[in-house]
Amino acid sequence: MLKLLAFGLVFYYVIWPLIRFMFKGYIITQVHRFNSEQAFRQKEAQKKKEGTIDVDYVPPTKGSSKSAKPKADDGDYVPYEEIKD
Repeated sequence: MLKLLAFGLVFYYVIWPLIRFMFKGYIITQVHRFNSEQAFRQKEAQKKKEGTIDVDYVPPTKGSSKSAKPKADDGDYVPYEEIKD
């Protein structure tokens, strides 16, 4: 009976904390590995391939907005003539 009690105490105070410590370390390494793989996949997805065009902004069409404000004057137009030699 005394051996069983001693084994239980050793398991509770030595082996069980050691198992918990190792399990925490394993979980932390798995989380870090998953995050680094996910970051790598995002970087790969963001890389532009040669010859591709990405459009980040598409201006709204004239008919899509009901309460469209009148277009602001973008500045003065300066006419010019092309001089040929």
